Amino acid sequence: MRNLVCISLVSALAMSLYPTSDVQALPTGTQGFADIGTPTADAGNLSAATTFMMGDLVSTTANTGIFTGMPNQIFGSVSFDTTMPGSLMFGNGVFGHFTSTSFTETFMPRAVIIFALGEWTPGTQGGVTGGPFMSDVTIAFTQTAGGAISDSATFATPPPSGVPEPATLGLMALGLAVGLAGRRRRR
Repeated sequence: MRNLVCISLVSALAMSLYPTSDVQALPTGTQGFADIGTPTADAGNLSAATTFMMGDLVSTTANTGIFTGMPNQIFGSVSFDTTMPGSLMFGNGVFGHFTSTSFTETFMPRAVIIFALGEWTPGTQGGVTGGPFMSDVTIAFTQTAGGAISDSATFATPPPSGVPEPATLGLMALGLAVGLAGRRRRR
């Protein structure tokens, strides 16, 4: 009974610290992209490139969450430089607008995977308001032995390693308090 009272008090404290009326749920979803144009890399070789161009970026029907049912969107040519954190920008009124804040690259033979962390401001799809929200775009560039380059991308909000929202932090604090109370009681 004592543990239930303790849990109730800690729960009430956590709820008062993080009122749900002030916390907006983070929009969640993924959107796939294809390149129907001719992508390029500044050095002609993916392992040495820093500037990339996606030839003609289009959204696909591979989507989840708030992007479910989004009609195909054409974004056109998208260029960026991995040495310039804010250089990847694309968007429209339906999808919204993404601007990168940092890049992480993983090089493999004849391929590079670029993870761009950034901020997304929602468009009309999914009825999301507010923002910008932390999100990411993962772009995979591959190159044939003959030198031809292809690419595809996936957008995700929130990013897999996003900053926890206040309600999540409150629940984490509640779990820690309950764990400490249980440990103290055993002693």
